[in-house]
Amino acid sequence: MLNSYWLALLLAIAAAPAAAANGCLLADFQDRRGEASIVIANDNKANPFLYRPRCVRISAGTEVRFQALPNFGMHPLFAGAVVAGVATFDPTSPIGSATSGTEHVVQINDVGEFSYYCDFHFSQGMQGSILVVPELFADGFE
Repeated sequence: MLNSYWLALLLAIAAAPAAAANGCLLADFQDRRGEASIVIANDNKANPFLYRPRCVRISAGTEVRFQALPNFGMHPLFAGAVVAGVATFDPTSPIGSATSGTEHVVQINDVGEFSYYCDFHFSQGMQGSILVVPELFADGFE
């Protein structure tokens, strides 16, 4: 008999998208599972209109620090998907939004895919996605 943890894991694997949101393919996701905290920023001086990492796989419970250079006034962050050049805000996403300051911190506990974009520059590729998977063991080891 499966307990709720293993059932959630099997459902997450079965529901994994063949092609993920906001231009991320499954092969594009950087594996950052097991890390307590990650940073997603537009800190590439050669192209400040891209997030690094743009597509990332994390464990449930990970703290995500979005950082905007110079600030979220210039690069407003919104949770949601960009489809056919149209950005749609997702008010149910744990990412939320940030329109001021330089850092926006969220802890993502739910398993699933959560996409995000810069409201001013999504058409220039400033969009990404976070794939959240269940942690197999409390210490982060598989």
